[in-house]
Amino acid sequence: MSCEVMRVTAKGQLTIPVSIRKKLNIREGDYLQVYLEDNEIRMKKIEPVRPLSAEDPIWRLVGVGESGEKDISVNHDSYLAEGEIKRWKE
Repeated sequence: MSCEVMRVTAKGQLTIPVSIRKKLNIREGDYLQVYLEDNEIRMKKIEPVRPLSAEDPIWRLVGVGESGEKDISVNHDSYLAEGEIKRWKE
C-alpha cells in the first residue's frame, strides 16, 4: 500500500498525487466516490457505465413484463401519457 501526504486548502480541496492518479488512471472530469469508514476518509474511482449495445439479449426482455406489451421501449412515453389521462378521468 502506498502512502502520500496531501495538504487541504482553505476551501477543503486537495490534490491527488500524480503517482496515485497514474495507478488508477484518474483524469480530469472523472468522478470519485468519497465516504467515511470509521475514522478514515476513503475515495474510490467510479468507473463509467457502458451503454448496452443493440445486440445485447437484455433488449428482448424489454416490455414483456406485467403489461404484456412488447413495444414499451419504443412507445414508453405514449403509454405513460395514456396512463396519466386514464388516471385523471377516474
